[in-house]
Parts: sequence; structure tokens; C-alpha cells
Amino acid sequence: MKAHIVQKDCDNLDIRPFLDAARAAMADLICFPELATTGCLYESREVEPLDYWLDVFAEYGLRIMIGLPLNQEDSLTNSYLYYHRGGCQIYNKINLFDPMNEDKVYRRGDSPGLFRTDLGLFGAAICYDIRFPVVFADLRSAGVDRIVIPAAFPRERIGEWRDLLVERARQTERMVIGVNAVGDDGTNEFGGSSMVLAPDGLILALGDEVTETVLEVEF
Repeated sequence: MKAHIVQKDCDNLDIRPFLDAARAAMADLICFPELATTGCLYESREVEPLDYWLDVFAEYGLRIMIGLPLNQEDSLTNSYLYYHRGGCQIYNKINLFDPMNEDKVYRRGDSPGLFRTDLGLFGAAICYDIRFPVVFADLRSAGVDRIVIPAAFPRERIGEWRDLLVERARQTERMVIGVNAVGDDGTNEFGGSSMVLAPDGLILALGDEVTETVLEVEF
């Protein structure tokens, strides 16, 4: 399986070039960071409806995992979506990060992130979720094959991001894909360091802290 792990600048909201490149490379899967379509939202605002994004994704014969805000039941959720062949599955972030105002902007999720795909059962957890071992205990108990952790993790604490990714791989004994943003949105600077880790915590691929890039990996 060939995957594109997109370490995207938070201010670059044009995802199409990444989708075009993944299609040209005949990638099986493309993974974007948390809130990749909007950047972090520090206050509530109108967002594109889900149908808009499904129409965009339908132009590509790709399996797509992407973070985006969704308007569900008249409230916003910080969501991670899996799309393939017209169908989608959604995980809503359970643990909201108060210092970035998430508790004021989003409704909290209440179900583990599980994506049943033709590539296996993927687990998903979003950014601040990484600090809660119970989230990953639940994913392991569900029998996931791999875990994707999209994030907008600040650069000032990026060492903790790296350490936690290793810890979660070892805890679950699963491959972990951590995909973080880079760039500065005027409120936070994000620290990249996107990673693919083996179940024993060995780092198989690693991005730097500042460069928008795509990690091309084979599983």
C-alpha cells in the first residue's frame, strides 16, 4: 500500500494539488492533518457543507482521510473523515483543547474513531486525544490494524508530540501515522514532525518542523 502523508501549511487551504499528486503517483491512500480545509477555527463560523467536499473527493479515485469542521445537528464538530468511492465515515474529536477555544466552538464527540476500509480497520484520534491513553486502549480493543492521528500541534510543544506518538505505538502495538500541520496562523505556530511509526515505536518516516511536504510511504 502506497500512502501520501500530507504535512500541510495551516494557511494553505487548497487541497487539490495534493490530491492531484496522489492520483498521479497512484497512491492508495492520502492523509491530511486536523482541520486541513479551514485551518484552526478559534471562533464559530460558517463552513462548507459535507456534500461540497464529497463532490470534490468524487473527482479522485482515492481513499482520502482529512480533518475538517462539519456542521452536524446545528453545531460544529472537529471531525476526521474517511472517503472512498462515494461513501464516508466520520470521527468527531472527543477531547477538545480548551486553550485553543475548542470547547466553545465544537460539540464533543462520544464514539471511538473506527474506519472500516478495504485496507483494514483504521483507528483515528485527533491531536489532543493523543494525551488520553483510554482513547488508544479502546482502539486496540476494537482490533484496529493501524492508527491515524491528525493534528495541529504547536511547535513549542513538538517534543511532546514526538514522545506521545512513540508511546501510543508501543501502547497499542500498532502502526501509527501522525500527520501534523506546519506554519503560523497568527495565533499558533505548528511544528510538523509528521511520522510513521512501527508498532514497537521505531520511526519509519519523519518530516521536519517547518516544511510543507508529503511523506511518501509504503506499508
